[in-house]
Order: sequence, then structure tokens, then C-alpha cells
Amino acid sequence: MTKTPGRKPITTPVEVAAFRPPKGRNKARRLVRSKHGNGLALEARADREAKSWLYRFNIGGKQFEMTLGAYPAMGLREARDAHGEAAKLVAKGIDPRKHRKAEKARNISAWTMDQAFDRWIEFYAASPGRRGGIPSPRTVMKQRGRWRVHLQKHLGGAYVRDITRRDLIDIIERVASRAREEARQCLSLLRQLLDYCEEREQIDSNPAAGLEPSKVKARPSRPRERYLKFKELQELWLALGQAAVRGGEGDRQRLTASVSNAVKLLILTGARRSEVAKMRWCEVDADAWVIPSSRMKAGVEHRIHLSKPAQMILEAQKDQVSGEYVFESNRLEGRPIHPDSITTAVARLQGRELKELDSDAPLFHLEHFTTHDLRRSVATLWTDVFQADPLLVDAMLAHAPPKLLGTYNKGKRYRMQVNVWNRWGALIDGNEVPGGNVVPLRG
Repeated sequence: MTKTPGRKPITTPVEVAAFRPPKGRNKARRLVRSKHGNGLALEARADREAKSWLYRFNIGGKQFEMTLGAYPAMGLREARDAHGEAAKLVAKGIDPRKHRKAEKARNISAWTMDQAFDRWIEFYAASPGRRGGIPSPRTVMKQRGRWRVHLQKHLGGAYVRDITRRDLIDIIERVASRAREEARQCLSLLRQLLDYCEEREQIDSNPAAGLEPSKVKARPSRPRERYLKFKELQELWLALGQAAVRGGEGDRQRLTASVSNAVKLLILTGARRSEVAKMRWCEVDADAWVIPSSRMKAGVEHRIHLSKPAQMILEAQKDQVSGEYVFESNRLEGRPIHPDSITTAVARLQGRELKELDSDAPLFHLEHFTTHDLRRSVATLWTDVFQADPLLVDAMLAHAPPKLLGTYNKGKRYRMQVNVWNRWGALIDGNEVPGGNVVPLRG
């Protein structure tokens, strides 16, 4: 590369900014000093503001030239770094121009984590699990939520190939500081996602492989054991009825009739809050509520017997709603109540809806309990009061049965479940006394 006579190589950013072609010339080049050796130069043209960083090199006795970048987008330091990278390749006999083209093609075919997640979630939603069923829409929605809330901000724009084990540890520990169970679920999601990427040759190995929840503070806390005794459930039942009719626009303890009845049905059936909140009239057939597989956590259709008190709740709801949902939102016509409304109702009756506790709430005096504790309470009381077989209770709660029991004598076992639901409804309704004339219900 020809050096301009009488001009020293550029050494400072000020000289880079001031460099212009001499008067009467359309372009000019000037060497640039670099610790990586010779060959770096700056070219300026009279008809454009930007300047070009050039590198001239020799391979196999032939001289070549390439553009490293443009000033001011690439400053002097960045130009020297690019020169150093190119010079290393030349020292190995590699043409940096061809290497750049190959790297560009590799980048085009490489996935970002956002792109990988979009591909994986479609694959995940259509792939049968260990029990043979595909994930329910609710499960898929939860995975999307975890990605959006906990992971996307930190990982979304990065290339899959650049993700390191250290990156994953930092992110999962950050999630674990807020919610340990969610951190465990996020780690499971990342393992599956990166396995998917490994199988499609986006990475050589999965950086999440072998990463245990306990190593990243994601082991869930000890399972809750709180359950309500029958007397406490009676207090809740009474409070639900009073809160549904309480007046006053500013009354924090007031509940809509739909939400109050939804909590009551949850107590009568032991169903999950989402299953109750989104209950449809088309799922009810006389004294049976058949929840389709698409709405079940395990992806298997579930049948619940409706006791007399449960049927009375549905009759009351017919006067409250006009659409397809049994528990319709009072804000969004034609839409069901949100599952969180049930959680809010339970918290409100305990005075725990807001950060500031409400000691005037009707159930403030009870030991704190959650919505899911109600499901545990129902299961415990079915076992303790009616001596129902735990496996029978698991079936009533739609827990996955042991393999040998999954297809065994379903008809007989459902009749036994009906017996428990009817007696439970009578107990809640005040027509049966706990502990009196208990008949063992063994499977």
C-alpha cells in the first residue's frame, strides 16, 4: 500500500476525524499504526462523509485487499481490533474475506433464543408426553408465560450457540430469588429447549444438561401441609354467602355471586380453580360434569358427580348468566371469571388481598390458607371423615393413577366416587354429621 509522501501513519482518533483528501483529489489513503502489524489504512473520499478502514495482506505470494468497516460507525480502536483478527487468520493461511463470508452464512442459519423458543413451543405443544397425551393448552400457555416473564429479557436476542452454562446459572438464580418453584420450572423448560436445539445442530452440547435445581437455588420449598378442618370450611362457606350479598361500593369484602358460587363449587367437587372458573354449560349433563381433556392438566377427560348442593349452585347461576360459561364475568360479557378471581376472593375473606392486612375481614382469625389448600382440605376430609381410599380420592381429584389401576374396574370405582361426592354434599349442606355412621369406602 502506497504511503502518502511526507505523511506519518495515523495514530489518534483526532487524526482519523481530520483526515480528508488533498484539494483537487477525489480520494486519499493513509496508513494507520496498529500493534498487529502492517497493512491497515484509512481511505477518504471527497464525495462522501464516511471513510473506509482497509486491510491489505499477502497469501500464497499474492496481494489482496478487504474493507474492515466504515468510520465513524467503526472507530480507531475497533478498526485495530478487526485488523488484529484478520491478521491472525492470514498468519494461519486463511483468507479473512472468505472467513467473513462463511461467518455471515453461519449467522444467517443460526437461531436466536427467541427463534429457538418459537420453534420449540410449537414442537412441544404437538409432542406426546410420557403418558402418551399432548400438553394441554393451559400447560403450553404456562410455558409461554415463563419464557416471557422470566427468560426472554435476558436470553431472547442472544444466539443459541453463545449461551453458556454460567449464563443459565445466573438467570435461574435470579428467578429463584423471587420464586423457587418457578425457577425449577424455568430450568426444566431450558433443558428441553436446548435439547431441541442440540438435536437440530444449533449447538454441540446442551449447557443445561446435568444442571440440578439444588445447584441453582431452584429446589422448591417444603410442600405446604395446611388444610382446613371441617369447622373452618363451615366458616368459609358462611362467609362466602354473606360476602356475596354485602352492600356498599367501597366494601373490600364484597364478592360477586359468580365468584362466591365458584368457590363453593370448588369446595363441593375438589376441582381445580381453572377447571371451575371456565366451566361451560355444555359440560354438564344432569348430575355429571364432564371436563374435556383439553382443559385438564393431565390431558385426560375427567368426570365429576354433582351432588344436590352442587346442582343447586348451577341452578342459581342460570339466573346470573346468559352465555356459555357457568361463572360469567361481570366485567366482560360472554367471558368466564378469571381463575385469579377465586384466589382473590379467598384472600379477601382473610383480609390478605392487599399488602395492608384487614383485621375486620370475616376469616382474619383463621390460620392463613390458599385456594389450593382448599383442594387439599377436601381430599383430607374425604379420607378422614368417610374413610375413603386414598387412591379413590386421587381419582376424584384427577391425579394420574398407578399404571395397574388406570384401566381397572372403572365403573365400580366411579360409583364409589359418586357415593363420596353425595355424602360430602350432604355434609356441607348440614344433612350429615361428621363421624356419625361412617361407612368405610375402600377400593
